[in-house]
Amino acid sequence: MGLSLLISAIILGITFLIDYTFGRVVVRTLAKRNRSSAYEIARIGSVIIWVGGILSVLPILGASDTVIAVVILLVGSFLILATRDFSSNWFAGQMIRTIAPFKVGDWIKTSGSYGRVSKIESLYTTLVTPANEIVVIPNSKLTSDVIVDRTTSGSIKVPIEMDIDPSVGFGRLSQAVLAIANDLSNYISEEEDFKHYPPETFVVSSDPESVRIRVILRISNPAREDEVVSEFRKRFASLDLAPRRSEKYLN
Repeated sequence: MGLSLLISAIILGITFLIDYTFGRVVVRTLAKRNRSSAYEIARIGSVIIWVGGILSVLPILGASDTVIAVVILLVGSFLILATRDFSSNWFAGQMIRTIAPFKVGDWIKTSGSYGRVSKIESLYTTLVTPANEIVVIPNSKLTSDVIVDRTTSGSIKVPIEMDIDPSVGFGRLSQAVLAIANDLSNYISEEEDFKHYPPETFVVSSDPESVRIRVILRISNPAREDEVVSEFRKRFASLDLAPRRSEKYLN
């Protein structure tokens, strides 16, 4: 029995050394390229190494085949649960890199986050929000979610909907929109971009009382989106274009 314990201790000691060496090599080799993946691989590899060491010790200590089979079953179930998130995020990361639905620098919107993509790693994608907050999203969530890429030629499209009086001609409306956009052009987009991508105006719906329009602006700095929209609405409201209430509402 003493010899069995000695051999078991030696095996577990060797297992510890292998685990220690493996972890350091993986972290040093992969951390510079992908820190999160390096630590996940080191963690999973450590579990597998120790499982192998323990399974090697059990027969020496006289464990029956039934006990070994139960241990293998339990450990296998544990490994599946432990690596489930890693596997799904890793495969999702490869899918994102292959299909490339978005790239670093794009402004994307998910069901719960909006920001500029600053990093795409094997397991996680990092966004920087307009408020300069860091959001780390598991890749598996991105591949199962609806992603809206708002970046077009280095800028994003911003829709602004407003109501105008039906008597306002489209020519007058277009001139008003262009004049406001010109006043805001310093922080709507670069000068060259503004020449190539002027504001677009569409009629969404209409009735006898009002016409709903949608103005599409291209903004080169998405962090100022709310500011641009607010300023545009304020200047548009100062014009005499709003719907006029009919006599039946005034009486």
